[in-house]
Amino acid sequence: MKKHNKYAVIGLKALKRAAIKVADDARKNNYKIPIWRNGRIEHVIPEIFTEHL
Repeated sequence: MKKHNKYAVIGLKALKRAAIKVADDARKNNYKIPIWRNGRIEHVIPEIFTEHL
């Protein structure tokens, strides 16, 4: 099994943190964000994020 590049792993973690912050901001201000579901884009207010990184 090939190991992942350490910079790719660090970048993925940073993207996840950024996505969580955007979702929190959207939830607090009742903004809708675009999410890809069922083959199309839907604009929704994100749910509360309870999963840890």
